[in-house]
Amino acid sequence: MKLQIAIQKNLFEKGFVVLALLLFSDALISLFRRQEGFVLDATEGDPVMQIFLFGVYAVTFFLILLRWKSVMQLVLKEKLLILLVAIALFSVLWSVAPIVTLRRSVALVMTTLFGVYLATRYSLKQQLQLLAWTLGIAIVLSFLFAIALPAYGVHQEGGHIGAWRGIFVHKNALGRAMGLSVVLFSLFALYSYRYRWIAWTGFALSVALMLLSTSATPFLSSLIVLALLPLYSLWRWRNPLFMHCVVMTVTLGAAMVLWLLSQVEAILAATGRDLTFTGRTELWSVLLQAIQKYPWLGYGYSAFWLGWQGESGRVWNVLIWEPTYAHNGYLQLGLDLGLLGIAVFVLGFSIYFGRSLIWARTNQTATGMFPLAFLTFLLPYNMTDSIILQQNNIFWIFYVSTVFSMTIQPQPAKPPATRKFSA
Repeated sequence: MKLQIAIQKNLFEKGFVVLALLLFSDALISLFRRQEGFVLDATEGDPVMQIFLFGVYAVTFFLILLRWKSVMQLVLKEKLLILLVAIALFSVLWSVAPIVTLRRSVALVMTTLFGVYLATRYSLKQQLQLLAWTLGIAIVLSFLFAIALPAYGVHQEGGHIGAWRGIFVHKNALGRAMGLSVVLFSLFALYSYRYRWIAWTGFALSVALMLLSTSATPFLSSLIVLALLPLYSLWRWRNPLFMHCVVMTVTLGAAMVLWLLSQVEAILAATGRDLTFTGRTELWSVLLQAIQKYPWLGYGYSAFWLGWQGESGRVWNVLIWEPTYAHNGYLQLGLDLGLLGIAVFVLGFSIYFGRSLIWARTNQTATGMFPLAFLTFLLPYNMTDSIILQQNNIFWIFYVSTVFSMTIQPQPAKPPATRKFSA
C-alpha cells in the first residue's frame, strides 16, 4: 500500500511538472483567452492566467519546502545566477514603474525557483524525459488544433494569415517550442540506444511544425546546433586524431557558415523576412538610444514596455509598428537592468558554457550533450527574440535547472555497449 501511494504521488508530481511546463510555454490558456477576444493589458496582464500561475507558484513553493535544505545548499553554489535575479528584484528601487517591476520580479523569482525545484527533485536525465513528454504533447495537440480546429491552430488575421500556431498564442511561440524540441529529440535520436524511432519521429514532426509556423529564428538557431553537433561529438574523443578532425570540422563548418551568409537573403525571403529582419534593425537602433538614457541600471525589470503610457510609447512614435518587447534578448536585458545586468549575465553564461563543455566530455550521453546544445541554441536565438531572464518562461526555467544540474558534479558515463536507453 505504501509503495502504491508513493508511485501515485510520483506520478502526480510528474503530471504537475508537465502541465506547468505547458503553461510556461504559453500554450492553451493564452490561446483560448485570445480567441475569446481578451485584449492583454501591458501593465496588468491576464487575470485568468495569473490565477493558474499562482496555483503553480503555490505548489512549487510547497514542494521546495519539503527539501529546503538541499535547495539552499544548491542555491548558494550559483551566486552569479542568483545575483542576476536579485538585481531584477531590487531594481524596484530605481524602476520607472516600480509596481510593475515588483509584481513581475516576484514572478521571476518564482519562475527561477521552479527551475531550482526541477534540479533538486530530478536528475537532468529525468528532467529531459519530462520535457520530452511536454513537447510531445504539444506536438500532437498542435497538429490536432491546426487540422481539426484551424480557427484556433492557424493564424486567421494580421500579417500571419495561414501560419500555424498550434496550441500556442502565436506562431513564434510554436516556433520556439519546436526549436527546443528539435534540439532535444535530435540528441535522443543520436545518443540514445532505445526507442530511437520515437526520437526521430519527434524530430521530424518538430521540424514540420517549425516550418509551418514560418518562424525563422528557431529554424536558424536549431540549424546552428545541428551543424555544431559533429564538432561537439569530436570534443568527446580522447584520441590523437582529435585535432585533425577538429581542423577538418571547423573548415567544413566555416564553409557552411559562408554559404549560409551568401544565401541569407533567400532563406529570409522563404520565411517572409528581409534583411531588416522584418523591421527589427530599425527597432534596435531606437532601443540603443533609449538604453543610453539609463545605461548602468536600466529602466527597472520589465518596466519599459508598458504601451503608450510607458517608455515604449516613445519608441512607437518613431516606428510604424508597435512592438511589445525588444526582439533581442541582450537589448532587452540592457533596457531592464542596464550594463550591470548584461555584465553579470555574460560572465555567468561564459562560466556555464565552459562547464557544459566539461559536462559533455565526462558524461557521454544525450544528457551530457544537452547543456552544451541548449546554451548554444540560446546564443543566436536571443539575437531576434527575448527569453533571457523572462518570468513564466520555459526557456528561463531550463536555463536555471540546467545550470544548477551541472553544479552537481557529473559522474563519468559512457554509452552502454548493449542497446539500452541512455538519455
